[in-house]
Amino acid sequence: MPGSKIKRHKQCSIQQIFEQMLNELSGPVDFDLPCSLKEWKSTHYVPIKRNIYLTKRRIEDDGIFCSCTSSKSTNGCDEDCHCGMLFSTCSSSCKCSSNCANKPFQYRAPKKMTVVKTEKCGFGLVADEGIKQGDFVIEYVGEVIDDKTCEERLWNMKGRGNTNFYLCEVSHDMVIDATNKGNKSRFINHSCEPNTEMQKWRVCGETRVGIFALRDIQRGEEVTYDYKFVQFGADQNCYCGTLSCQKKLGNKPRGSHQALLDKRKTHFSNCIGELVRVWQPRDKMYLAGYIYDFDSYSRKHTIMYVDRSSEIIDLSKEDWDFLPL
Repeated sequence: MPGSKIKRHKQCSIQQIFEQMLNELSGPVDFDLPCSLKEWKSTHYVPIKRNIYLTKRRIEDDGIFCSCTSSKSTNGCDEDCHCGMLFSTCSSSCKCSSNCANKPFQYRAPKKMTVVKTEKCGFGLVADEGIKQGDFVIEYVGEVIDDKTCEERLWNMKGRGNTNFYLCEVSHDMVIDATNKGNKSRFINHSCEPNTEMQKWRVCGETRVGIFALRDIQRGEEVTYDYKFVQFGADQNCYCGTLSCQKKLGNKPRGSHQALLDKRKTHFSNCIGELVRVWQPRDKMYLAGYIYDFDSYSRKHTIMYVDRSSEIIDLSKEDWDFLPL
C-alpha cells in the first residue's frame, strides 16, 4: 500500500483519492465499474437492513415540522407536506397521525426485486412488481465510514486488484460503503435514461439515502439510476442501451447545461421563501432547502438547506429546480 507519496487530509474528497490512486500507477490501467466488466464475478456480502456506523453517528435537530393535520378521510400528509418537500421525514414534532405517509424509510418496505445476470453489465436488479412514479424503492445501505477509512479501503482494494466499488459519498467525512455489507441496492446499474434517482433525506436527524422511482416501472423491468459518474483516467464504456446513451460514462449531451439554464429564464430574483432543490456536485445528488435571501448587487441567493447548512450561490449558473408548493 503506497504511503510516502500520499498526503492525507480530512478535506480530501473521494474524487481526489481516486485521482491520487491513478497518479501512483506507473503505467496504463483499466479502471472499470461493475457494469463495464467483461467478466464480472459476484462478490460475497453480508445482507443488512440498516446502515452500520463505523464512525460517530451524527444526529441533529432538523428544526422542521409539518402543519398537516390528520382526519378520518386522510392520513394527514400528502404531496403538500412541508417536510416531504424538504426531503425530511415527519417526526414526533409533527401534528400528523401515526399513519403518516411521509415516513418512507420507517414504514415502507423495499419493493420486491430480484438480482439477475445481465448480458453486458454484470448483475442487475429487476422489479418483481409494478412500481409507481415517486414510490420509495429501496434504501442504499452499507457501512458508514469517514474519509480516512474510505481512502484506506480504496488502497487495499486496489492492492487486491478489486475494481468493483460500492461507495456513496453522502457528505464530508460520511461515506456509505456497500462493498462488504449492504442490500440489493448495490446491484443497481447505471443508465443514461434512469427510472430511479438517489435522494438524501433527513430521518429523525439522521442523513439516509433512498432510491425513488422517477416514472412508473413495469414488472420485469431493470431498475437503474444515473451514477453521475466523474471521470478518472481512461474513458469508460456505457452499456445501458438507451436511445440517449452517451456511450461513455460521464458524457453529457452538448448544450444540455445551456438548455437547462434557458429553462430558468424566469424572475427568480424575487422568490424569497420558495422551496428549491440544488444539485450538489460533491454529494452527487440534490439537496432541498428554501431561498432565504437575495443580494440585488451580486445577484446571488442565500439557500438554507434541510441539513441546516447555508450557501450563497448564483442560481443562473447552478443546476436547480423549484419544488412544488
